[in-house]
Amino acid sequence: MSAIQDFFAELSKLDSTKLAGVTALAGATATIVGAIITGIAAKFFVGARDKQDREVEWRKHAIELTKLDLDRKLKTRSPTESQPIRPSILDFLANYRDLQDLDKASPRDLYVTIQAMRIKKKSPAAASPGNAPKAGSEATSSSEFDD
Repeated sequence: MSAIQDFFAELSKLDSTKLAGVTALAGATATIVGAIITGIAAKFFVGARDKQDREVEWRKHAIELTKLDLDRKLKTRSPTESQPIRPSILDFLANYRDLQDLDKASPRDLYVTIQAMRIKKKSPAAASPGNAPKAGSEATSSSEFDD
């Protein structure tokens, strides 16, 4: 005989109250297993949606930070300044990258990373007024940030 036939033969020997208990236990076990499977599947779908929501928020925040930065640059820019302003798309990409990094690192770690790796030190000669680049020489970037 097969294992299933043996199992049913054993069940047929039980009285009705014990059989009802076994049936209730099987139903409860099936319900719990179904809930676990549903929970695992839902976690993947909800996790993907949460990631998309975070990406949307990062983009919104990066756009707002870029707008504020451009506004600050325009307000503090000297009317006699001849060098072009750094393109705002670069600021947006840097802000977006930093917001993504905040998902993986603490604000302090991100600050240390930015200070150590992304901010260029201006040389005293380039920072002093009147030291404009000569014609034909390579102009220095007005940006103080690396991307």
